[in-house]
Amino acid sequence: MMKPFNKPMFRRLACASLLFGLAISSPASEVSEGVTGSNISTETLVSKSLDKEVSFNILVPSDYDTSTRRYPTLYLLHGYGDTHTAWSLMTDLSGYASRYKIIVVMPNGEKSFYVNSVKDSKSRFEDMIMKDLMAHVDSHYRTIPLPRSRAVAGLSMGGYGAVFLGLKHHGKFAAIGSFSGAVSRVHITPPDPSKQSENERKFQQTLEEMFGVAGSKDRDERDPFKIVENMPLDQVPYLYIACGGQDFLLEENRMFVDFLSKKKIPYEYHEISPRVHSWDFWNDQLRQFLDCLRGLKGFSEI
Repeated sequence: MMKPFNKPMFRRLACASLLFGLAISSPASEVSEGVTGSNISTETLVSKSLDKEVSFNILVPSDYDTSTRRYPTLYLLHGYGDTHTAWSLMTDLSGYASRYKIIVVMPNGEKSFYVNSVKDSKSRFEDMIMKDLMAHVDSHYRTIPLPRSRAVAGLSMGGYGAVFLGLKHHGKFAAIGSFSGAVSRVHITPPDPSKQSENERKFQQTLEEMFGVAGSKDRDERDPFKIVENMPLDQVPYLYIACGGQDFLLEENRMFVDFLSKKKIPYEYHEISPRVHSWDFWNDQLRQFLDCLRGLKGFSEI
């Protein structure tokens, strides 16, 4: 079983140089319709932060109905263009319930990047998760409602979301997992609009509406680089970062872990080739991350 590292680590299992695309594109078209496992259900709650009803999927361990114990919780975030059903339909998550004694919550983050939008006051997805969903789950399920037994992870857009939420609210989480995450998207300098296509300019405008313009206080508040730089080292949750060597977001991940290394911030990084932006990779990394959680005190019994 893999153990978390207690010092900065930058492991490149295999390296490849490539340019990454502008748009965040998880293979949403691959998400199939189907039947989820019997231990996964779709629930709803009325979110005050969004002023509407929202859906989320939740997985409970195989012994949940026959036990009285409480369980650690993982908040698992989907990518751009997907919904709360993606992880349930496209990975072996349902089967993992027999191996890992953990509750997994999968919210619908739409295309929000899991932030409170700068422009749209009704698009407060950070608050939806941290204030509405977390309180609902802890009050309706037998969680261990303590930071040491709570983690957040995600893929692509959800990888950014996990890093952003996990670092900004580091007092609520023991661990963060990012798989092919868009972890540097808020930090990098936006490209010259004159060199972009019409679709790229529209996407950049969408990002500015959520994050704020480059150099603004709003954008800095949503930038994981800025957030982690101002945190004491002993308050940084366990950071697990993985990316395929042929993924179009590879350079964003390298940029982030290089920054962490220079700041002497502990992390664990896996760069694996030949792997791309795909569900095969995310399924593998979810299992690896769950294995790593077992090395943390609040998850030792999962």
